[in-house]
Amino acid sequence: MNLKSKVKSGLKWTFIDQILSQIIFLIFSIFLARVLTPSMFGIVGMVTIFSNFAILFIDLGFSAALIQKKEVTQAHFSSVFWLNIGIGFLIYALFYICAPLISVFYNQPELKLLIRVICLSFIFTAFTSVQANILIKEMHFKKKVIINWIAMLIGYLVAFIMAYQGYGVWSLVMMTLITAILNAILYWMVSKWIPLFIFEWNKIKELSSYGLNFMGEASVNYWSRNFDNFIIAKVLGSTDLGIYTRAYSLMLLPLRNISTIVTKVMFPAFSQKQDDVALLKKYYLNIIQYIALITFPLMIGLSLVSKEFVLLFFGNKWSAMIPILSILSGLGAIQSIVSLNGLIYNSLGKVNIAFKVSLFTNFILIIAFIIGVNYGLKGVAWSYFIASLLLFFPIYGIAIKQLNISLFEIYVNLKGVLLATLSMIITMLTLNHFFDFSLLLGLLLKIVVGGCTYLLLLFIFEKKMLLNLKNKVVHFKKSEVTKSKDITD
Repeated sequence: MNLKSKVKSGLKWTFIDQILSQIIFLIFSIFLARVLTPSMFGIVGMVTIFSNFAILFIDLGFSAALIQKKEVTQAHFSSVFWLNIGIGFLIYALFYICAPLISVFYNQPELKLLIRVICLSFIFTAFTSVQANILIKEMHFKKKVIINWIAMLIGYLVAFIMAYQGYGVWSLVMMTLITAILNAILYWMVSKWIPLFIFEWNKIKELSSYGLNFMGEASVNYWSRNFDNFIIAKVLGSTDLGIYTRAYSLMLLPLRNISTIVTKVMFPAFSQKQDDVALLKKYYLNIIQYIALITFPLMIGLSLVSKEFVLLFFGNKWSAMIPILSILSGLGAIQSIVSLNGLIYNSLGKVNIAFKVSLFTNFILIIAFIIGVNYGLKGVAWSYFIASLLLFFPIYGIAIKQLNISLFEIYVNLKGVLLATLSMIITMLTLNHFFDFSLLLGLLLKIVVGGCTYLLLLFIFEKKMLLNLKNKVVHFKKSEVTKSKDITD
């Protein structure tokens, strides 16, 4: 199978994975939110702020380096594997020892045991990091997708059953742990690669320049995305953290479904073509146009129906989430494009630039969060939105410059989508201002009328793009039918 076919197959399977995964996440999160309280989600959030950050250190970015590096040997894979195992156990021991300190820091005594249990996932993650990245490097996304489905679905089912049995916060803890365990078992069952008893420091050193810069950028970027959670947990408490993290998770749904799919599949593909910048520029402009086509109306639309959505699906006890979801969803439209910056830097091997940019970005965001938390939960959300908007032009400009693209080219490329989205906003705000509907009717009318307005204006402004998209879909379906016939014959 050539690279183009692998990319198509990867996009298909990763898209299916993301869509199904997020549908499952949405369904179970709504059910769990109706059984559990915001405070319970917040308590687990206090743990995951630190535990998710620690996971970044398990392989020090070397697994990503294995994907980016064109020529790797068994010695590279095995050396990274054994390094991961050692770091995984070391980090777990550190968290086990520090659990009482974290508990005192948040003034939450129950965190001590929660941390020691949930952080066992570090060890299982360490055992599977290389196997997972080998599948990505070889673009075998179908296997990875199936593993993800099985582990996630069973994890959610366990959480769902435990929540209804009255186990409270422990249902969320066990969901994380069981998912990690199942992932580990399934990756070892599926992967053909088995580590040898080899550890060579020179192989680690070969990967260190890329890997450590990648980890540094990922670490700094992590805190830009999670410092808001950290400061909310410390200053405002577990209930506000639970509300904020639920809103943030909902905001991320379209991003995970679209931008993450593209990044996962195109990273190995872009890495293989990293010397042809002109070709990457062409692909990138097409990619962001199709992403914006979907994410802009979804994110803005979610912002405009946040009241109806939250009250209908989550209930009145989550009403404080409405303004937070509305603000963060608007931010999500911007992030759907900016989130591809990593694809540019990582595939071109310019993670050193990404690291420097992240340091500056995160410095500004942390200051914004420190100021915003003084004005409550809304203050944090608004500070995030305003700071991100101000940072967009310089930060995004640096990234696209690596592909010889200007901000004006981006505007011309997205102009039709922007105008169609603006028309949708005006239509939905008009409906909201002049009519007073019930929650369900209001949600349905806003979605239908706003969606039709968007599609009509998009057809007017971007008819050529829509026809190209239609032709690609038709061509893809024909190729899949041909493959099926070849298999049966």
